[in-house]
Amino acid sequence: MKSLPDFWFEPHLWVNGEWVRAVESLDIRNPATGNVIARVSMADPILLDRAVHGAARAQKEWGESSPFERGEILKRVASLLSARKDPFARLLTSEQGKPYPQSVAEVEYAASFFQWFGEEARRVHGRITPHPDRKREYLIEQRPIGVAGLITPWNFPLAQGAKKIAASLAAGCAAVWKPAELTPLIALAMAPLLQEAGLPRGVLQIVPGIGSQLGKPLAEHPDIRILSLTGSTRTGATLLSYAATGIKRVTLELGGNAPFIVLPDADLDLTAEQLVKLKLFVSGQVCVTANRVFVHREQEKELLDRLATRMASVRAGDGLEDGIDAGPLIHHKACQGVGELVADALAQGAKLSVENRSFETRSEWTRGSFFPPTVLSGVSDSMRIAREEIFGPVIPILTYTDPQEAILRANATPYGLAAYVYGSNISMCREVARQLEVGIVGVNEWRPLRAEIPFGGVKQSGFGAEGGLEGIQEFLNPQVISIPRFEL
Repeated sequence: MKSLPDFWFEPHLWVNGEWVRAVESLDIRNPATGNVIARVSMADPILLDRAVHGAARAQKEWGESSPFERGEILKRVASLLSARKDPFARLLTSEQGKPYPQSVAEVEYAASFFQWFGEEARRVHGRITPHPDRKREYLIEQRPIGVAGLITPWNFPLAQGAKKIAASLAAGCAAVWKPAELTPLIALAMAPLLQEAGLPRGVLQIVPGIGSQLGKPLAEHPDIRILSLTGSTRTGATLLSYAATGIKRVTLELGGNAPFIVLPDADLDLTAEQLVKLKLFVSGQVCVTANRVFVHREQEKELLDRLATRMASVRAGDGLEDGIDAGPLIHHKACQGVGELVADALAQGAKLSVENRSFETRSEWTRGSFFPPTVLSGVSDSMRIAREEIFGPVIPILTYTDPQEAILRANATPYGLAAYVYGSNISMCREVARQLEVGIVGVNEWRPLRAEIPFGGVKQSGFGAEGGLEGIQEFLNPQVISIPRFEL
């Protein structure tokens, strides 16, 4: 068993390079056992204002610093994270619940964003464009937009922070990071590491707090020039309205309802293996996970048999134990919500094909917030489980008769974040993928996300991009200078 880490940071706010206690605090629990692992200070609007003002003071010098210097700091962060991935992974598992190997992968994924944007920082450049008057020319420069407000979720508390922090700092923007109140420890653990990497005081402020108390003042604060949120569609719409009063730039990565289309010529062994892996990743608490699995009606039984074999053999339990495939959900209320979706589907005629309750083998795990990995067949488009984001380890199977029908049904949702297509004819897969109204499609790949590519949604799944060449552009504004040309 991986033991809980000894904390190398303080469970308080990180403001202007110092630990700051708040009046209010919150117990942080291991969702696998319900045990309290820390009590963390929660910022109020007054402390948030102090942090934002501190970032605003740091903005001018950081924005005018050399891109090479910024890049070197970010790459040092990547190196330090990679070197310390074991304690970071154990901390992440203890407060979020995902199995230790998944936490290791998240630390590595986070480090890749610091590395990528550390390299991209030096490639932020302008250009010279001809002027209609031959004695003049235009200088087009890329300038940092200003202080960034960053709001991250509890399902990928380190990786989502890394995406936003690395891009904003590379662009020359100071930032205020509000991590999810359920998983603030991994964010606070980054403070001494960033300081060790050479980040100047005040450039990044870390302020855990209750979202309902801090979202509005952060979005409306006059010193915040860009707001970047990963969260629910409802939260995104609310914060967008707050930010609109200050005409701020906003990037939103919101909810999803990802279709997983199994074409008639798909390799069902590969499909079942990767589908189970996808749905057990963070126990299905992923905005890009497969939410609706469309399989040709003549293949349904074959796929169900393969899924049943694999899902029955997985082990659900405390992610700090060895050999765990699925951890708990974030809290008991989440279990209740997923349970209601499953109950509604069963009441409307869906069939329970698999229910894995392996977590019940340990009495201490019964106090945790586990939901059994589940497979449902006979699901229809009208059921809530097909219309809403499940956020749990449940695979709902829907059948189709023609690929074009599957495409139309896959697109019949207000969301458009991710999709998956499995098949042997790659030309066919590509054509199906091209017709799907989403930001990213994995063809025979369950985890296509990388630091080198842009990621974002369409429709009610949000707008803007994280990662890739596009990720840093969200934090930049072009400035045009019309200037006389020098002539000898």
